[in-house]
Amino acid sequence: MRVYSNTDIGMIRDLNEDYYDNIIEENWALLIVADGMGGHKAGEVASMMAVEGIKNFICENTSRITNRLELLEKAIEEGNKKIYGLATSSEDCSNMGTTVVLAFIEGDCLYAANVGDSRAYLMNEYGFKQISRDHSLVNDLLHYGTITEEEAKTYNRKNVITRSVGLEEAVEVDSIAMEFSKGDQLLLCTDGLNGQLEDSEIEAVLRDSALALEDKVEKLIDMANEAGGTDNVTVTLFDNEEVAE
Repeated sequence: MRVYSNTDIGMIRDLNEDYYDNIIEENWALLIVADGMGGHKAGEVASMMAVEGIKNFICENTSRITNRLELLEKAIEEGNKKIYGLATSSEDCSNMGTTVVLAFIEGDCLYAANVGDSRAYLMNEYGFKQISRDHSLVNDLLHYGTITEEEAKTYNRKNVITRSVGLEEAVEVDSIAMEFSKGDQLLLCTDGLNGQLEDSEIEAVLRDSALALEDKVEKLIDMANEAGGTDNVTVTLFDNEEVAE
């Protein structure tokens, strides 16, 4: 198994408020991506705090909390408490928050969790699909049939999210467990990628066997910027076939 990540400021923003980290251990792997929001530099603080806090909690509790979905959910909840605490005690960090999407891979099992609209995609022999759930206004409207898929693409409030880490005292986390087989690929990204590219475009890059893992990530970022680059973009790609160096 092998993982590669990169982040880019995009073509318009003055600050990159995305943050990511990966841990590859002998028996498990952890991937985290976050997209911060808030006042001056507050989003940058929130995304970093979320990733670092979640990472530390999971590393400290993998042996104690054997239910992996519970482990991920508690890690996000702990991160939420710390960010909310700083946001309510510091004027500079007031109202800051962050999306987060993470995956814990152990053996042939994949556990994923998210808050907000940063996404997790799984590609395998059966297809390419989003396995996270967007916590966004536009996704809620789609769910209830208020708008169509075509209308969603140009909806003027498509960037409004309905859940985030750190904005409120408590946070609701979505999580999922599934099989993760040899040859499967897992992609985590901020909305700077899927907001610019169709899922079919992302899938085409992942299925290009002529591209190395790193090249796939770099190509996706380049494509997002070429399509407008209206937001920071972060991409993590995990390949369950390649052997870690």
